[in-house]
Amino acid sequence: MDGCACCSLKADVVKVLADWAALPEGRRPGRVVLETTGLADPTDLVDLEEDPALAGIRLVGCLTVVSALAPLADLERKALLRRQAALASLVYVSKADADPSMAVAWESQLRAAFPGHAIVRTRMGEAPAGSPDPWEGVIPEAPAPTGAPSFAQARALTLRFDHPVDPEALEALFLRRPDRGEVLRAKGVCAFQGWPARNDGSDRWAFQLADGRLEITPLPALAGGALASAAAVVIGLDLDHADWRQRLRALERPPAGARRKVVL
Repeated sequence: MDGCACCSLKADVVKVLADWAALPEGRRPGRVVLETTGLADPTDLVDLEEDPALAGIRLVGCLTVVSALAPLADLERKALLRRQAALASLVYVSKADADPSMAVAWESQLRAAFPGHAIVRTRMGEAPAGSPDPWEGVIPEAPAPTGAPSFAQARALTLRFDHPVDPEALEALFLRRPDRGEVLRAKGVCAFQGWPARNDGSDRWAFQLADGRLEITPLPALAGGALASAAAVVIGLDLDHADWRQRLRALERPPAGARRKVVL
């Protein structure tokens, strides 16, 4: 599907859930988990229980994941993050293994802001034994809208790479503060100039920007030896898309005799 389950696709979600609920005993799902993006306002999903078409379906929990690697100021600076945390019945502070002291600081800050919340630090994506079940919580009442930037205002741009890119230039681009707007997330696949193919025959690398950290990991070849398409996706608020397309295209390092596309 192309859209957000919290807004543009909400009617589709309601229809699918209603169809499942109408299935006979034994064929009906016992539990449905809806995973939103990190940019989604879950208010509409929390309100699904009130839809007349979903009588008999009970919402039992809302889990929000907060990265321990994010700046502590984000809880006050980013209204959407605070709203996501406020709506949660359980908050996971993830990546506690990567930075234990920041994980403790985030847990302390969240407990001060939301005294009634269950908060758990996770390591390597797993909660400690005996932690609360994410889907047996009580959903808090939705806070009043603040008018702050939300998922509906975020925009994504995609650019397909035709040539290998400069790894140092890519790092410099994504770790700099943009002249305009805010980069919320970026990800992509590329080949790097000067980096040879690995033993599996793939020269593709996946990159992801989250919480101000750029992670690069090897991407194996697809079934049959095919390679993933090279492209970059940048999601942000009030970004200059024309400028970003030029900057992304400028990362490419065409081989001798090849031409680079010009962004008009």
